[in-house]
Amino acid sequence: MSILFLDIDDTLLSHQTFTVPESARRGLQLAKERGHQLFLCSGRFEKGLGEYYDPDLFDGLVASSGAAGIYHQKVIYRHFLDEEDARKIFAITEEYGIGLFVHSPEYNRMNQYAYERLAVILQRDEDAMRELGIRRLNGFPEEPVIKMDIFYRKDSPLKEILAAMPEKTDVISHINPDKDDFGSEVTRKGINKGSGIRETLQYLNADQKDAYGFGDSANDIPMLQACGTGIAMGNGTQSVKEAADYITTDIDEDGIWNALKHFRLI
Repeated sequence: MSILFLDIDDTLLSHQTFTVPESARRGLQLAKERGHQLFLCSGRFEKGLGEYYDPDLFDGLVASSGAAGIYHQKVIYRHFLDEEDARKIFAITEEYGIGLFVHSPEYNRMNQYAYERLAVILQRDEDAMRELGIRRLNGFPEEPVIKMDIFYRKDSPLKEILAAMPEKTDVISHINPDKDDFGSEVTRKGINKGSGIRETLQYLNADQKDAYGFGDSANDIPMLQACGTGIAMGNGTQSVKEAADYITTDIDEDGIWNALKHFRLI
């Protein structure tokens, strides 16, 4: 039995069609039937994965870039930001007028700039955003914070902002002008998709060599490194391709299916 960890955006979910390719659905179903365990592994928050998390197909998820883990709908770990650090990050985004997305287990909120950016990226209206569990942020949230996403403006002083980040946090930045992607993910120090996978494998008493990771961008690199086999999508960034053990075809060119076939997982 192998354990498969799959990123969502531009790995499982095409941002050209905003659908999961039929070949990927078919391939994962075949992998499940062969006895492999399947996990979503995403920077998205727990409730934001609901529309892709089919409990009949997936055994669990690694959410909020490794800060939360679920196995058969049971929480196996959550790693929260210290409140002092979360407040400092909130103040930084206020000072520089940039976007902020606050992940919490039950409520997930965005300030106005981030809300408008994400609605465009996901092609969702206000009702659809609410269905994803996203609300507007009005002041510092009362609930515990598990992760923060920052959306920069193109003219934001990035070095200045990153230098101001709390020491007890890890910051993974995505600066990809071709995709109009300027942002960072902020978690507790040492928490990323890779740490989430290691914690999940430990819970399952599973071996790293039996784990396969599928990803396309910078925050997927720790995931690929934590798995025995790291697979980069053909549409992935150069950095993730360099970190991978294998590069499959683009997501819209049957990338998931082709990788599953290559490694004889189906």
